[in-house]
Amino acid sequence: MKKYLVILTLSVTTLFVGCSDQLDRFPVDQLVEATAYNTVEDLQFGLNGVIGNYDSGYIIGMSSIFTDNTHLGQDNGGQDRGLHEQILNADTGGFTFAGRLWESRYSLINQMNRLFAAASTITPASGEEDTYNNILAQNYAFRALAHYDLLLYYGLDFTNDAALGVPYVDYVSADATPGRNTVGEVLAGIQNDLDQALALFPAGTSDINFATPDFVTFLRARIALESGDNIGAVGFCTSLIADYPLANTSQYFDMFNEDANKTEVVFNYDNVQGADYGINFYWNFSGQGPKFEISRELYDLYEDDDIRKTVILDPASDEPANRLVIGKYPINADTQAINDFKAMRISEMYLTRAEAYAKQSQFGLAAADVLAVQTARRASTPPPVEFNSVLGAVEAIIAERRLELAFEGHRYTDIKRVRAITGEGIERFEDLGDCGGSIPCSLPSSSPKFILPIPTGELNGNPVIREQQAPGY
Repeated sequence: MKKYLVILTLSVTTLFVGCSDQLDRFPVDQLVEATAYNTVEDLQFGLNGVIGNYDSGYIIGMSSIFTDNTHLGQDNGGQDRGLHEQILNADTGGFTFAGRLWESRYSLINQMNRLFAAASTITPASGEEDTYNNILAQNYAFRALAHYDLLLYYGLDFTNDAALGVPYVDYVSADATPGRNTVGEVLAGIQNDLDQALALFPAGTSDINFATPDFVTFLRARIALESGDNIGAVGFCTSLIADYPLANTSQYFDMFNEDANKTEVVFNYDNVQGADYGINFYWNFSGQGPKFEISRELYDLYEDDDIRKTVILDPASDEPANRLVIGKYPINADTQAINDFKAMRISEMYLTRAEAYAKQSQFGLAAADVLAVQTARRASTPPPVEFNSVLGAVEAIIAERRLELAFEGHRYTDIKRVRAITGEGIERFEDLGDCGGSIPCSLPSSSPKFILPIPTGELNGNPVIREQQAPGY
């Protein structure tokens, strides 16, 4: 496919490759892959650094704090309050979220492109071919995921191939000043990367802590839903649902408690101590109480026999006093909150397929998928689910996604994706204590804040993209 000569100016000189000390002391303007990588083992260290630096925390934190899933915590001293107040601009991005996601993803892509450049100069020895191919496959898969994240948050219209997307980066350059590629061009690059990954995975690749063929299918299902390819979304979801069971109530509890069960997990971000990706700390101080708590509205939507209600509520909560501490990623015995992030779960595929069915007016099939998730999560038999219109079905499915995927990084983009159908943006309720004062109670569906601004640092360093800031900033 066409090579787009693009690289982020903020990140072009940065190279992270895990624990390899030899890579720490090169001049910042030197392209170092020729000296950093000499063997397949070196490439493996580089890949470990790539995967280790893929942090979902920005997305998880922003999606809950910016939306209606949290209210201001009792012990908040101003931490990330601007994001909760929905202050979003190119300078701050709300707790610098816009800048952090943009910079981190393009820095990661830069690492991947350097890894590809180095791999092209290395010939694997006999017996190393599978390892070499797997390194390339992983690199392609994660580069696709990184571009997907960027397009989802910064692209102007995921459903319009001609709309401005984000810079698609598949080339190392120290001085390029890229503009946005179109949505269609970015999606073509993503799909090409996924094709390359599938062609390179060694037979039997199945470790859920890394990219796998099912990881590729899962990402394609997400892309299909976001781009309006409902038939494609149904097909991708169906192929995965055939191979992964939904966790029952005890398995679901164990999945989030001590990472003890991965029954329905398709991709697991294997968090380790020292990575500083303690998800719990986006909402809670370590041993000092909550910065942000579960919104009363969200909490009250769960039925009492729903295991998800038990999982999201920390035992330190005081429910009658409306002190609803987020406990989905518990502190655990080491007090470090080193929880794996279950980044791709089969329940998401049920609800993705339900939404795709609903948008095709296949209401019985959509209802059956929603009921399957509810049945797996409830101790009692849930009532029948029935849909009679696209609007009613989509509203109900998004409501179920809110319950199922709370604090997993989906709420903001779920509202964004269906706002043209529902006409709704973000709604908080003052009478429940979820907003008021400087905390806004409503963000209309027409708000420009459903597209993130390109951060000021990038605009200052890149005169081409400076003219392509998102509308409203």
